[in-house]
Amino acid sequence: MDLNMLLNMFISFTVEILVACILLMKHKLAFRFKPYISIPIGLLIAWSGAAINIIIMHFFMKPEQWTEVINIVVYAHPIITIYGGLLFAYKIRPMNLLLLLTVAYTFQHMAYQMGIIVLDTGLNVEIFKAVEGNYDTYQVIYNVILYSVKVAVYVGCYFSIARLYIKYSKYILSKLFIIILGIVVFLVVNVVNVYVANNLGWNVKLRGILAGTLIVFCLLFDSLVVGGFRVVEHRQETMLIKASFNAKVRQQEMMENTINFINMKCHDLRKELRRLKAKKGELTDEDFALLEESLNFYDSSVKTGNGNIDALIQDKLIYCHSVGIEFTSLVDGDAFKDLAFSDVYFLLTNIIDNAIEATEAIEAKEHRVISLTAARKQGVLMIEETNYYQGDISINNDGSIKTTKTEDKKYHGFGTKSIVYIVKKYNGTMEYETTDGIFRIRIAI
Repeated sequence: MDLNMLLNMFISFTVEILVACILLMKHKLAFRFKPYISIPIGLLIAWSGAAINIIIMHFFMKPEQWTEVINIVVYAHPIITIYGGLLFAYKIRPMNLLLLLTVAYTFQHMAYQMGIIVLDTGLNVEIFKAVEGNYDTYQVIYNVILYSVKVAVYVGCYFSIARLYIKYSKYILSKLFIIILGIVVFLVVNVVNVYVANNLGWNVKLRGILAGTLIVFCLLFDSLVVGGFRVVEHRQETMLIKASFNAKVRQQEMMENTINFINMKCHDLRKELRRLKAKKGELTDEDFALLEESLNFYDSSVKTGNGNIDALIQDKLIYCHSVGIEFTSLVDGDAFKDLAFSDVYFLLTNIIDNAIEATEAIEAKEHRVISLTAARKQGVLMIEETNYYQGDISINNDGSIKTTKTEDKKYHGFGTKSIVYIVKKYNGTMEYETTDGIFRIRIAI
């Protein structure tokens, strides 16, 4: 087959898809490796599909062998290798990349169809007449107009769709939903293109109708994706509102307990001071020990480098002290600087409250311990919490822990769901470990 035609078909197709993907990517998307490794190797993988198609079709395939099935396959091949190249180059979830690539494909196809519509109005014929049949000049002008239209469509897609996609892409859509949408878009677009190429020929009117129909289809698909994100956003907001309500109820209970505990400690300290006053300054070692024990409770200030986190952990520390739980924390407050404090609050509050709830159910004093660490390692925020537990722990499909509460399951379980949501929001990972009655959660963001 004609080499120039193949180069124009597959190289331009690959470039247009990659440009559309860039429009849809977050600006702070991290490379999987060093840029000088990720970018060239990723591009080589992405371009490999186009290169293989060009070689096979130029040297081994005759024009009459270009069937409908081959048309679908040869355009699927570059899409697959673009997916592989982007997956190699960037830290992005496979399903998120599949959705991004599908939306990018709609951008490319809308630009292509709009270019065909503009040129099929008769403009291409007029151009040919204007250059008096000079094919090379005609081809240059034709391509300038075609790619000008494509650029205009891409600009429109960016402002109307891509910015919304980037804004809402932190929300996670169902894997099945993404797979079905991807298959439907690819099949519909390619089957219609095959029909146009093999049956309509130069029937400009029908070509225009089908091109317009495909543009509308792609716009509807993109609207469906953005709508799906908004539905998930609404669900997550509802979940966080419920989680916030539960956290406030739990915080109120802890506060009442803490106030009672502080009042008790103050009462004991006043009692001890009256006793010491009665002794008229004659203090024994035992007296000093009792007084020091009473004061130690108030000398447990938390210094993480972040005042808000200090207050949060200090509050939990006092409560743990009041119920006989040993709570140790080694937290670097600066490690959370890239997270919104509302997310930090929900994340740490729910992690610690879940640990307290599990530990309060344990009677053995040596097992009433909680450990929390948080620091940034090689640019990644690492959070780890450890505590003992009783009973069984099971994990939901969404990564949250199944609640063991039976009195009001409708309003419980939102704490761990909010942890999962916040971790996914920042493209983090989370894993649980349960060994010998010890529960451990590790989070990397």
